[in-house]
Amino acid sequence: MIRFKEPIHLKDLVDIVGGRPAGSAEGVFNELALPSEARPGSVVFLSSGKDRADLPEGVLIIGKQNLLRDSEMGIGVEDPRVAMTRLLEYLKEDDQDNMGIHPSSVIEPGAFVHPDASVGPFCVVEKGARIEKDAVLKSHVFIGAGSVAGEGTFLAPHCVVYKGCIIGRKCIIHSGTVIGADGFGFIPGKEGSPPLKIPQLGGVRIGDNVEIGACCTVDRGTISDTVINDHVKMDDHVHIAHNVIVGKGCILVAMTGLAGSSILEDGVIMAARSGTGDHVRVGRGAQVAAMAGAIKDVPPGAVVSGFPARDHKTNFRIAALTQRLPDLFRQDRELEEKVSGKGEE
Repeated sequence: MIRFKEPIHLKDLVDIVGGRPAGSAEGVFNELALPSEARPGSVVFLSSGKDRADLPEGVLIIGKQNLLRDSEMGIGVEDPRVAMTRLLEYLKEDDQDNMGIHPSSVIEPGAFVHPDASVGPFCVVEKGARIEKDAVLKSHVFIGAGSVAGEGTFLAPHCVVYKGCIIGRKCIIHSGTVIGADGFGFIPGKEGSPPLKIPQLGGVRIGDNVEIGACCTVDRGTISDTVINDHVKMDDHVHIAHNVIVGKGCILVAMTGLAGSSILEDGVIMAARSGTGDHVRVGRGAQVAAMAGAIKDVPPGAVVSGFPARDHKTNFRIAALTQRLPDLFRQDRELEEKVSGKGEE
């Protein structure tokens, strides 16, 4: 549960989450809790009615209007998830305090750090790099030559940004993420000679309001840049290969991998452990299901699953038929025996 710094009145909670009060219009509350942990003075969110039986009196319920009773304290909202997000945002503590430049950090000559930016302990900012207004670099962040951390961008401890990478405004980059490492470009050797490395001379461009999870990797382009557009949200352990373009508002869940030069159009969702092949285009608003591999282009708005990825309903039918193979094989054997006469012996 999350304790409030100070009690919050019901009318103030209505202003925070939106919606309309139900039941008693009075009350003061001290914490946000799961339904299983709720006690008098708690605020809980309900997406269905199955948890309400265990709730004690004195709990404020926030949920859809049809879940609330006149005898209860509640706030009716259109979407409980959105309401919960608003309350969590209100409760979130700002850890982007301006601490200036920590004396243990190294700011090379020719680098620019805005007076209202914060550079934490043991950071390195190389020549030509720019740390814009209200940007925050936590401890042990590395910013390579000519790279930019945009206004209000937050980089968690141990982020690495190689040279020539541009990060836009109000981005969040979580710990252990590496941006701008070389793309995996090699020509296989012939007759016992070693593979030939292809120099990766492009960069990485990240738009505004992008969030990248922990331990992600975004490789630099070979000639042009790898591009992640505005409002993209990436989970932990996501890999973006060289020359990839990720459209606006895409969601990439944990362990997604995008192979070189693939393109996601706007609003694509890549579920956990999904991926694309080289040069594959996934159309606007399409969804690639968990563990699916798109090795050819995916049409806009499609939902695909499996490997190779195909229409989700078709893939389910194939999976269902596959489960019947043992019975079908047995029936086939029985028919063969009858035809051959062995079944009559």
